[in-house]
Amino acid sequence: MNSISFIAIIGILYLLSISLWKKKYVPFTIEQSNSFKGILSILIVLSHLNFHAEMPLFLTITKWAGTKVALFFFISGYGLMASYRKKEQSYLQGFLGKRLWKIVLPLLVITLFFLFTQFLDKGIFNLEIFQNLWIGLTPLPYSWFAYIILIFYLVFFVVFSTKWSLIIKIISMFSISLIISALLYQKGFDRAWWVSNLAFPFGMLFQAQESRLIGWSRTKFGNILFVPISLGLAFIFAFFKIEFLYIFSYVFIVLAVVILLSYSGLPKGSIFNFLGKISYETYLIHGVLYFILRGNHIFIQNNWLYLGASILSTIFLATLFHKLFNYIYTLKK
Repeated sequence: MNSISFIAIIGILYLLSISLWKKKYVPFTIEQSNSFKGILSILIVLSHLNFHAEMPLFLTITKWAGTKVALFFFISGYGLMASYRKKEQSYLQGFLGKRLWKIVLPLLVITLFFLFTQFLDKGIFNLEIFQNLWIGLTPLPYSWFAYIILIFYLVFFVVFSTKWSLIIKIISMFSISLIISALLYQKGFDRAWWVSNLAFPFGMLFQAQESRLIGWSRTKFGNILFVPISLGLAFIFAFFKIEFLYIFSYVFIVLAVVILLSYSGLPKGSIFNFLGKISYETYLIHGVLYFILRGNHIFIQNNWLYLGASILSTIFLATLFHKLFNYIYTLKK
């Protein structure tokens, strides 16, 4: 389910957490979240490279794509819960107009941009691509994440608009997320659509119980056993090789990763903060560039040059779109 490189990183962080970093704690702040999103966005771009070019060096990154997406879901759920607990019910005022608009607008604009460039490059415009959404094929390459997160935000709004207790709301989020994932699995959607989904409500649960979970991980035995137990549970769900059970494995993998990052922290700096700010646009636009740069009119033969051009053009266009969308958001206010 995950590659040797991922196992090696986890192993190194674990050894450091029980030795040199034993008493260290790095809070999961907004800055940490932005750095995390920036790093994950670049890793996801590299993950999809091997679908367009044969570069064995990056194949190992491709093999743990599910974990990277699960961590993105975790960050989204964590952020929603943090904002909700800070503002409570007032946070839901204007939620649909503000938060959903920031998902829908970039998705819509970049999808149309891709369709336009495809028309210019190949001279075709197939209207059936919108019908194919019902079988899990998105008009914009690799954009399934945006559709799932949109659904989860809607579910969040409905569930948290109730007068239920916080724990019941979180349990409801888990239950509905599991039902949605089961339906997608049953309909034969690609595994990417559902396998990481429970990381979203888990991010909410972790934020609500963060001090308790961190406290357990800092006890004498927790420092040694918390991560191995989490990974052991992930392995148990994967061991039976029943595909749908993988959805539970990723919850425990994310738990182990987040606990380890509470010891090590993440790289800081303006570059990582910048990449975090444009991470959504990066995620949406990178597939477009992979197709454009190996299309009918432009075809970069050399794999390394193709990779460099794809990443640089992705960051450039993501930045332009990010500025455009922010301008539109200010007009809407």
